[in-house]
Amino acid sequence: MKHELVRFETREAALDFAAKFVAGGLQRAIADRGRADFMTSGGSTPGPLFDRLSDWYLPWECVSVGLVDERWVPLDHDFSNEALVRTRLLKGAAGAAGLIPMKTVAAAPRDAVPDRNAAYAPHCAPADMLLLGMGGDGHTASWFPGAKGLETALTPADGETIAAIDATGCPGAGSNTQRLTLTGPAVTSARMALMLLFGDEKLDVLERALKSDPMDMPVRYAIDKLGPRLTIIWAP
Repeated sequence: MKHELVRFETREAALDFAAKFVAGGLQRAIADRGRADFMTSGGSTPGPLFDRLSDWYLPWECVSVGLVDERWVPLDHDFSNEALVRTRLLKGAAGAAGLIPMKTVAAAPRDAVPDRNAAYAPHCAPADMLLLGMGGDGHTASWFPGAKGLETALTPADGETIAAIDATGCPGAGSNTQRLTLTGPAVTSARMALMLLFGDEKLDVLERALKSDPMDMPVRYAIDKLGPRLTIIWAP
């Protein structure tokens, strides 16, 4: 079985559906296991979704929020995923949730791998809910085509949860090339996953990715491995 693609006429409708999807998945996890682990992407797309979720009635004190990936930038940087989560999601009702940072004081991502692997592993075994995005180059998480560390990130030798990525020379990474990311096993073991895509260009990229080698467009690796546990939401 494969993923489900749900199309909406407006972004507002897509975001409303996405909020219900995520909140419902977290609620079921709490009902079943007494807690929920939510791994989320950053970037420009999920902000409005976070705003909706932040006021959703849930026992947020039972939710642990982690990051799918993070740029190696300080918390006050405009492109810090942790800062986005703190300011757009962890407010209001959702302020009671716990946050698992990915950025540390380590000088480089590779130096933080052991510590962050220990912190994230219990929450990705498996994660209850995963929010993914997709770049125009076919990356998801920090799995950039051609990045140093990509193969290790997708298929870590010992099933690690966290990997370092050096995306120098990868156009989709911009100027922030040093990253930590969840690995293939951490992403693809999730109980439920949602991918949020907006615009005709992203739909075209998705169609190309589904016909491409996963090393060329790594989002396909996640899509194939997650299968029916992945719902892709698209709006113009």
